[in-house]
Amino acid sequence: MDEILPTLSACRLTVRFFAGERTAMRHWIGAVLRNNFLYAADSITDEHGTSLRQIIDTLPLPDDHFLYDRLKGGFPKGFFFDCSDLPVEGSGFELEANRVYTFALVLIGSHAAYKPLYVEALRQMLARGFGHPAVPMTLVDITETSSDTPSTYSPETGPAEVQLRFKTPVCLIRMSNAGGNGFQDKLNNMPSFYQFARSLTYRLVTLGILYGEPLPFGTRDEMERWIEQQVSPATQAILLRANLLYERLRSTPRVGSNTVYVMGGYAGRLIFGNVPAGLLPVLAAGTAFGVGADINYGLGQFGMECWNDKPKKREK
Repeated sequence: MDEILPTLSACRLTVRFFAGERTAMRHWIGAVLRNNFLYAADSITDEHGTSLRQIIDTLPLPDDHFLYDRLKGGFPKGFFFDCSDLPVEGSGFELEANRVYTFALVLIGSHAAYKPLYVEALRQMLARGFGHPAVPMTLVDITETSSDTPSTYSPETGPAEVQLRFKTPVCLIRMSNAGGNGFQDKLNNMPSFYQFARSLTYRLVTLGILYGEPLPFGTRDEMERWIEQQVSPATQAILLRANLLYERLRSTPRVGSNTVYVMGGYAGRLIFGNVPAGLLPVLAAGTAFGVGADINYGLGQFGMECWNDKPKKREK
């Protein structure tokens, strides 16, 4: 992964805000952020008159690229929300009056160049507010931190025990696929370490192609073979403990529609033993970029802890 990780960086915009009065909605708060943000992004334009929404929705690949046809129908966007610090209860949320809350908007790679547009869209989103009727939010401040993905883990680290803590629900496959004939369907969608590592590696490679520096792949087959070579050691890991709960979440309804987009994923923790050292930098990088479906809605955020030969006492 050494040739992939240095091409990616994350610009994290941490937003603090408060509501002037109690605000509650029966929707996943990440969807409220994402949908209201995109509404604001439609009216924010650059010096050429191109809206931020257009920039976000434009696939940054030439039409002769080997991934163009696969991604033109839908591709990972250059931003996502991390709402893991916001209060949620089931599929809904409640904001107390005059209490300061925090969320983050993460810009991936080249999208950091559009930071002024993103900041203005955030300002307009908060000023417009949330709820029905909408309650305006007061912006306290927006602070920026940048993180490059290279990790301190090295091959000398040796096999390790790793805890993956899902800070927001994680879904590694579309639930519409449930009951299919694929191998993962037959495992009832239980997230395995191999599946987690492969999904994460595939996301990092794709993000590197879209928003990082040019990567050394000439064909999709070449990319797929490289990914499999990188993640095949993941089968050596052993599941030691699992504490998971599947959560189903509701988005906000679209204009003119009575139906809502339903998403979901697993919340909780997984602990694996005998994790190959070569995969630790991938996991560490993933904590900055998330994994799985509906990441723009705030899903797929996870934390990682690692122990070597003498694991410390862990939370039960």
